[in-house]
Amino acid sequence: MLLLILATACKEKKPKEKWSDLPKVTRLDSLRETDFVPTLEHPINLQRNTVYAAALLYAWDTITKLLPGPIEEKPDYSNDFNLLRKSTSFRNSLASDEYAVKVDVGEGYIMAEAFFNKTLPFPAKMETADAPMVFNGQPVKAFGMYGANTNITAYSQVLFYDNDDRFLLKLSPTDDKHEIWLMKAMDTDSTLASMVNRAKAWKAAGEKEKDNADLSWKYQFNPADIFSIPEIKFNIENNYTKLEGQSFYVNGKNKIIQTAYQRTGFILNETGAVAESEAVVAVVDSAVAIPTAQPAPKKLVLDKPFYIILKRTDRENPYFVMRVANAELLRKE
Repeated sequence: MLLLILATACKEKKPKEKWSDLPKVTRLDSLRETDFVPTLEHPINLQRNTVYAAALLYAWDTITKLLPGPIEEKPDYSNDFNLLRKSTSFRNSLASDEYAVKVDVGEGYIMAEAFFNKTLPFPAKMETADAPMVFNGQPVKAFGMYGANTNITAYSQVLFYDNDDRFLLKLSPTDDKHEIWLMKAMDTDSTLASMVNRAKAWKAAGEKEKDNADLSWKYQFNPADIFSIPEIKFNIENNYTKLEGQSFYVNGKNKIIQTAYQRTGFILNETGAVAESEAVVAVVDSAVAIPTAQPAPKKLVLDKPFYIILKRTDRENPYFVMRVANAELLRKE
Protein backbone atom coordinates (compact mmCIF):
# COMPACT_ATOMS: atom_id res chain seq x y z
CA MET A 1 0.00 0.00 0.00
CA LEU A 2 2.83 2.38 0.86
CA LEU A 3 4.48 1.76 -2.50
CA LEU A 4 1.20 2.50 -4.28
CA ILE A 5 0.81 5.80 -2.41
CA LEU A 6 4.39 6.82 -3.19
CA ALA A 7 3.99 5.93 -6.86
CA THR A 8 0.78 7.96 -7.07
CA ALA A 9 2.38 10.95 -5.36
CA CYS A 10 5.29 10.91 -7.78
CA LYS A 11 3.07 11.02 -10.84
CA GLU A 12 3.24 14.34 -12.61
CA LYS A 13 -0.09 16.03 -13.14
CA LYS A 14 -0.81 16.69 -16.78
CA PRO A 15 -1.52 20.42 -17.22
CA LYS A 16 -5.11 21.13 -18.12
CA GLU A 17 -5.49 22.04 -21.76
CA LYS A 18 -6.58 25.63 -22.36
CA TRP A 19 -9.18 26.50 -24.96
CA SER A 20 -6.51 28.51 -26.78
CA ASP A 21 -3.92 25.71 -27.03
CA LEU A 22 -3.15 24.80 -30.61
CA PRO A 23 -2.98 21.12 -31.57
CA LYS A 24 0.12 19.27 -32.71
CA VAL A 25 1.55 20.52 -36.01
CA THR A 26 0.40 18.75 -39.17
CA ARG A 27 2.08 18.92 -42.56
CA LEU A 28 -0.10 20.41 -45.27
CA ASP A 29 0.79 17.66 -47.72
CA SER A 30 -0.79 15.10 -45.34
CA LEU A 31 -4.19 16.75 -45.93
CA ARG A 32 -6.27 16.11 -49.02
CA GLU A 33 -8.61 19.09 -49.22
CA THR A 34 -6.75 22.13 -47.89
CA ASP A 35 -4.41 24.71 -49.44
CA PHE A 36 -2.24 27.56 -48.17
CA VAL A 37 -1.89 30.72 -50.26
CA PRO A 38 1.03 33.14 -49.73
CA THR A 39 -1.04 36.20 -50.73
CA LEU A 40 -4.70 37.18 -50.89
CA GLU A 41 -4.27 37.64 -54.63
CA HIS A 42 -3.33 34.02 -55.40
CA PRO A 43 -6.04 32.03 -57.22
CA ILE A 44 -7.91 29.50 -55.09
CA ASN A 45 -9.50 26.11 -55.73
CA LEU A 46 -13.16 26.48 -54.77
CA GLN A 47 -13.41 22.80 -53.82
CA ARG A 48 -10.68 23.09 -51.19
CA ASN A 49 -10.19 24.94 -47.91
CA THR A 50 -7.89 27.92 -48.35
CA VAL A 51 -5.82 29.50 -45.56
CA TYR A 52 -4.00 32.83 -45.67
CA ALA A 53 -1.99 34.54 -42.95
CA ALA A 54 0.11 37.69 -43.33
CA ALA A 55 3.29 36.36 -41.65
CA LEU A 56 4.92 35.17 -44.88
CA LEU A 57 4.48 38.57 -46.52
CA TYR A 58 5.89 40.35 -43.47
CA ALA A 59 8.99 38.14 -43.74
CA TRP A 60 9.29 38.70 -47.51
CA ASP A 61 8.80 42.46 -47.15
CA THR A 62 11.67 42.54 -44.66
CA ILE A 63 13.87 40.62 -47.09
CA THR A 64 13.17 43.07 -49.92
CA LYS A 65 14.14 46.04 -47.75
CA LEU A 66 17.52 44.42 -47.06
CA LEU A 67 18.38 43.62 -50.67
CA PRO A 68 21.09 45.86 -52.19
CA GLY A 69 18.63 47.22 -54.74
CA PRO A 70 15.20 46.73 -56.34
CA ILE A 71 14.27 43.43 -57.96
CA GLU A 72 14.84 43.67 -61.70
CA GLU A 73 11.96 42.99 -64.05
CA LYS A 74 12.33 39.75 -66.02
CA PRO A 75 9.78 38.05 -68.29
CA ASP A 76 10.48 34.54 -66.97
CA TYR A 77 9.48 35.06 -63.33
CA SER A 78 6.72 32.69 -62.21
CA ASN A 79 3.20 33.97 -61.58
CA ASP A 80 3.52 32.92 -57.92
CA PHE A 81 6.64 35.03 -57.50
CA ASN A 82 5.11 38.04 -59.26
CA LEU A 83 2.06 37.87 -57.00
CA LEU A 84 4.32 37.61 -53.93
CA ARG A 85 6.47 40.60 -54.78
CA LYS A 86 3.58 42.82 -55.90
CA SER A 87 1.17 42.10 -53.05
CA THR A 88 0.41 45.04 -50.76
CA SER A 89 -2.75 43.69 -49.12
CA PHE A 90 -0.84 42.68 -45.96
CA ARG A 91 0.41 46.19 -45.21
CA ASN A 92 -0.71 47.67 -41.89
CA SER A 93 -2.90 44.63 -41.19
CA LEU A 94 -1.30 44.46 -37.74
CA ALA A 95 0.09 47.17 -35.48
CA SER A 96 3.88 47.24 -35.20
CA ASP A 97 3.77 45.73 -31.70
CA GLU A 98 1.50 42.85 -32.77
CA TYR A 99 4.04 40.97 -34.86
CA ALA A 100 7.78 40.36 -34.71
CA VAL A 101 10.40 39.85 -37.41
CA LYS A 102 13.84 38.43 -36.67
CA VAL A 103 16.56 38.85 -39.30
CA ASP A 104 19.80 36.96 -39.92
CA VAL A 105 22.15 38.46 -42.52
CA GLY A 106 25.33 36.66 -43.49
CA GLU A 107 27.76 36.30 -46.36
CA GLY A 108 25.56 35.72 -49.39
CA TYR A 109 22.24 35.22 -47.60
CA ILE A 110 19.37 36.98 -45.83
CA MET A 111 16.85 35.14 -43.67
CA ALA A 112 13.77 36.67 -42.06
CA GLU A 113 11.43 34.99 -39.56
CA ALA A 114 8.04 36.61 -38.89
CA PHE A 115 5.56 35.66 -36.17
CA PHE A 116 2.23 36.80 -34.77
CA ASN A 117 -0.33 35.41 -32.34
CA LYS A 118 -3.74 36.97 -31.76
CA THR A 119 -5.79 35.35 -29.01
CA LEU A 120 -9.30 36.84 -29.09
CA PRO A 121 -11.66 35.55 -26.39
CA PHE A 122 -15.33 36.53 -26.52
CA PRO A 123 -16.78 38.68 -23.73
CA ALA A 124 -19.18 35.82 -22.92
CA LYS A 125 -19.12 32.18 -23.91
CA MET A 126 -21.41 31.15 -26.73
CA GLU A 127 -23.78 28.19 -26.63
CA THR A 128 -22.76 24.76 -27.91
CA ALA A 129 -25.15 23.12 -30.31
CA ASP A 130 -27.29 20.29 -28.94
CA ALA A 131 -26.99 18.40 -32.22
CA PRO A 132 -24.25 18.28 -34.86
CA MET A 133 -24.27 20.69 -37.76
CA VAL A 134 -24.25 18.99 -41.13
CA PHE A 135 -21.62 20.77 -43.22
CA ASN A 136 -21.60 19.62 -46.85
CA GLY A 137 -23.11 16.34 -45.72
CA GLN A 138 -20.78 15.68 -42.77
CA PRO A 139 -21.77 16.08 -39.09
CA VAL A 140 -19.48 18.49 -37.22
CA LYS A 141 -19.40 20.25 -33.85
CA ALA A 142 -21.01 23.69 -33.78
CA PHE A 143 -21.62 26.64 -31.48
CA GLY A 144 -23.38 29.99 -31.64
CA MET A 145 -26.66 31.50 -30.47
CA TYR A 146 -29.82 29.40 -30.65
CA GLY A 147 -32.46 31.96 -29.75
CA ALA A 148 -32.19 35.40 -28.18
CA ASN A 149 -29.32 35.69 -25.70
CA THR A 150 -28.38 39.22 -24.68
CA ASN A 151 -24.94 38.09 -23.43
CA ILE A 152 -24.12 37.00 -26.99
CA THR A 153 -25.93 39.70 -28.97
CA ALA A 154 -23.98 42.28 -26.97
CA TYR A 155 -20.89 41.46 -29.04
CA SER A 156 -22.55 40.18 -32.25
CA GLN A 157 -23.74 42.27 -35.17
CA VAL A 158 -25.30 41.56 -38.56
CA LEU A 159 -23.34 43.73 -40.99
CA PHE A 160 -25.28 42.59 -44.07
CA TYR A 161 -28.23 40.29 -44.70
CA ASP A 162 -29.74 39.35 -48.04
CA ASN A 163 -30.96 35.86 -47.20
CA ASP A 164 -29.86 32.87 -45.15
CA ASP A 165 -27.20 32.00 -47.72
CA ARG A 166 -25.85 35.55 -48.20
CA PHE A 167 -24.89 37.37 -45.03
CA LEU A 168 -22.03 38.96 -43.11
CA LEU A 169 -21.82 38.57 -39.33
CA LYS A 170 -19.38 40.41 -37.06
CA LEU A 171 -18.16 39.17 -33.67
CA SER A 172 -16.31 41.58 -31.38
CA PRO A 173 -13.84 39.93 -28.97
CA THR A 174 -12.73 41.46 -25.67
CA ASP A 175 -9.85 43.15 -27.51
CA ASP A 176 -11.89 45.97 -29.05
CA LYS A 177 -9.17 46.73 -31.60
CA HIS A 178 -10.00 43.50 -33.46
CA GLU A 179 -13.06 41.98 -35.10
CA ILE A 180 -14.07 38.67 -36.67
CA TRP A 181 -16.18 38.64 -39.82
CA LEU A 182 -18.06 35.52 -40.91
CA MET A 183 -19.27 35.71 -44.48
CA LYS A 184 -21.53 33.17 -46.18
CA ALA A 185 -21.62 33.68 -49.93
CA MET A 186 -22.85 31.11 -52.41
CA ASP A 187 -21.56 33.14 -55.34
CA THR A 188 -17.81 33.26 -54.89
CA ASP A 189 -14.77 34.68 -56.65
CA SER A 190 -11.43 33.16 -57.59
CA THR A 191 -9.27 34.95 -54.99
CA LEU A 192 -9.57 35.72 -51.29
CA ALA A 193 -8.76 39.37 -52.07
CA SER A 194 -11.87 39.80 -54.19
CA MET A 195 -14.04 38.21 -51.48
CA VAL A 196 -12.57 40.50 -48.81
CA ASN A 197 -13.48 43.44 -51.06
CA ARG A 198 -16.97 42.01 -51.48
CA ALA A 199 -17.32 41.74 -47.70
CA LYS A 200 -16.39 45.43 -47.40
CA ALA A 201 -18.99 46.29 -50.06
CA TRP A 202 -21.64 44.27 -48.21
CA LYS A 203 -20.78 46.11 -44.98
CA ALA A 204 -21.22 49.47 -46.74
CA ALA A 205 -24.56 48.32 -48.19
CA GLY A 206 -25.71 47.16 -44.78
CA GLU A 207 -24.90 50.51 -43.20
CA LYS A 208 -27.29 52.16 -45.67
CA GLU A 209 -30.02 49.54 -45.30
CA LYS A 210 -30.20 49.57 -41.49
CA ASP A 211 -31.35 53.21 -41.57
CA ASN A 212 -34.32 52.19 -43.74
CA ALA A 213 -37.32 51.47 -41.49
CA ASP A 214 -38.57 48.74 -43.83
CA LEU A 215 -35.22 46.93 -43.80
CA SER A 216 -33.95 47.55 -40.29
CA TRP A 217 -35.28 44.14 -39.12
CA LYS A 218 -32.39 42.56 -40.99
CA TYR A 219 -29.91 44.13 -38.60
CA GLN A 220 -31.68 43.39 -35.32
CA PHE A 221 -31.61 40.09 -33.47
CA ASN A 222 -35.21 38.99 -33.09
CA PRO A 223 -36.24 36.39 -30.47
CA ALA A 224 -36.29 33.46 -32.88
CA ASP A 225 -33.10 34.36 -34.76
CA ILE A 226 -30.13 32.02 -34.52
CA PHE A 227 -26.60 31.77 -35.79
CA SER A 228 -24.51 28.63 -35.86
CA ILE A 229 -20.79 28.25 -36.56
CA PRO A 230 -18.75 25.07 -37.07
CA GLU A 231 -15.88 24.58 -34.65
CA ILE A 232 -12.41 24.80 -36.19
CA LYS A 233 -9.03 23.84 -34.75
CA PHE A 234 -5.82 23.22 -36.70
CA ASN A 235 -2.08 23.83 -36.76
CA ILE A 236 -0.54 23.29 -40.19
CA GLU A 237 2.92 23.83 -41.67
CA ASN A 238 3.91 24.09 -45.31
CA ASN A 239 6.78 24.87 -47.65
CA TYR A 240 5.80 26.87 -50.72
CA THR A 241 7.56 24.70 -53.28
CA LYS A 242 6.45 26.97 -56.15
CA LEU A 243 8.45 29.78 -54.55
CA GLU A 244 11.43 27.80 -53.29
CA GLY A 245 14.09 27.70 -55.98
CA GLN A 246 12.78 30.86 -57.68
CA SER A 247 15.60 32.92 -59.17
CA PHE A 248 15.49 36.69 -59.43
CA TYR A 249 17.97 39.48 -60.09
CA VAL A 250 19.18 42.45 -58.09
CA ASN A 251 21.86 44.74 -59.54
CA GLY A 252 22.56 42.13 -62.20
CA LYS A 253 23.26 39.42 -59.64
CA ASN A 254 21.27 36.22 -59.33
CA LYS A 255 19.39 35.58 -56.08
CA ILE A 256 17.39 32.48 -55.14
CA ILE A 257 14.56 31.92 -52.67
CA GLN A 258 15.93 28.97 -50.77
CA THR A 259 13.20 28.73 -48.12
CA ALA A 260 9.56 29.82 -48.07
CA TYR A 261 8.02 28.15 -45.00
CA GLN A 262 4.88 28.92 -43.05
CA ARG A 263 3.05 27.44 -40.08
CA THR A 264 -0.45 28.67 -39.33
CA GLY A 265 -2.69 27.65 -36.44
CA PHE A 266 -6.30 28.65 -35.96
CA ILE A 267 -9.05 28.05 -33.42
CA LEU A 268 -12.67 29.16 -33.56
CA ASN A 269 -15.01 27.87 -30.87
CA GLU A 270 -17.58 29.01 -28.31
CA THR A 271 -14.89 30.73 -26.23
CA GLY A 272 -13.21 32.79 -28.94
CA ALA A 273 -10.65 32.72 -31.73
CA VAL A 274 -6.89 32.25 -32.00
CA ALA A 275 -4.82 33.01 -35.10
CA GLU A 276 -1.10 32.27 -34.99
CA SER A 277 1.38 32.19 -37.82
CA GLU A 278 5.13 32.01 -38.25
CA ALA A 279 7.03 32.20 -41.52
CA VAL A 280 10.61 31.89 -42.66
CA VAL A 281 11.92 33.30 -45.94
CA ALA A 282 15.57 32.86 -46.90
CA VAL A 283 17.18 34.39 -49.99
CA VAL A 284 20.67 33.32 -51.03
CA ASP A 285 23.22 34.03 -53.70
CA SER A 286 23.17 31.23 -56.25
CA ALA A 287 26.23 29.50 -54.78
CA VAL A 288 25.32 29.81 -51.06
CA ALA A 289 23.34 27.40 -48.89
CA ILE A 290 22.10 28.01 -45.34
CA PRO A 291 20.07 25.89 -42.88
CA THR A 292 16.23 25.85 -43.37
CA ALA A 293 13.45 27.08 -40.80
CA GLN A 294 -36.06 39.47 -40.27
CA PRO A 295 -39.97 39.00 -39.66
CA ALA A 296 -39.20 35.37 -40.42
CA PRO A 297 -36.32 34.21 -38.19
CA LYS A 298 -32.90 34.59 -39.73
CA LYS A 299 -31.07 31.27 -39.76
CA LEU A 300 -27.43 32.29 -40.10
CA VAL A 301 -26.06 28.76 -40.29
CA LEU A 302 -22.58 28.34 -41.73
CA ASP A 303 -23.27 24.86 -43.08
CA LYS A 304 -21.97 25.58 -46.57
CA PRO A 305 -18.75 27.21 -47.83
CA PHE A 306 -18.01 30.43 -45.94
CA TYR A 307 -15.21 32.88 -45.17
CA ILE A 308 -13.49 33.90 -41.94
CA ILE A 309 -11.79 37.31 -41.88
CA LEU A 310 -9.75 38.58 -38.93
CA LYS A 311 -8.79 42.24 -38.98
CA ARG A 312 -8.12 45.23 -36.82
CA THR A 313 -11.07 47.60 -36.57
CA ASP A 314 -8.90 50.53 -37.67
CA ARG A 315 -7.24 48.84 -40.66
CA GLU A 316 -8.49 47.94 -44.13
CA ASN A 317 -6.35 44.84 -44.65
CA PRO A 318 -6.98 41.57 -42.79
CA TYR A 319 -4.20 39.52 -41.20
CA PHE A 320 -6.01 36.17 -41.45
CA VAL A 321 -8.51 34.95 -44.05
CA MET A 322 -9.86 31.45 -44.54
CA ARG A 323 -12.35 29.99 -46.97
CA VAL A 324 -13.99 26.91 -45.46
CA ALA A 325 -14.99 24.79 -48.44
CA ASN A 326 -15.22 21.36 -46.85
CA ALA A 327 -15.18 19.67 -43.43
CA GLU A 328 -11.56 18.51 -43.38
CA LEU A 329 -10.51 21.08 -40.74
CA LEU A 330 -13.79 21.12 -38.79
CA ARG A 331 -14.18 19.35 -35.43
CA LYS A 332 -16.03 16.09 -36.05
CA GLU A 333 -18.79 14.71 -33.88
